[in-house]
Amino acid sequence: MDPKPLSTAEWAEVGNALKFLWLALGFAFVAGPSLLTAHAIIPSVIDTKTVPATWAKFRAPLYAVGVASIIGIFFALFMASQNTNFLHDMYSRWWQ
Repeated sequence: MDPKPLSTAEWAEVGNALKFLWLALGFAFVAGPSLLTAHAIIPSVIDTKTVPATWAKFRAPLYAVGVASIIGIFFALFMASQNTNFLHDMYSRWWQ
């Protein structure tokens, strides 16, 4: 099986899929630290009395940013999977 070269439209699909994969990575870089800070760091430093207890008000916005970023990851991965039709066109029997 010899795959044919990609057309301009198929290269556009590749570009869109890569953009969404990079977007998912960006969302992951936002979700990780915000959830870590909200769930582990802030309660720890409040419990050890390193910072005042008023810092607990930052936890809810950080959780919201983290959850929104996780939803963004799933959306970006879904959109990336929608832009991979060129793989089926090129390798219609990819399991062989």
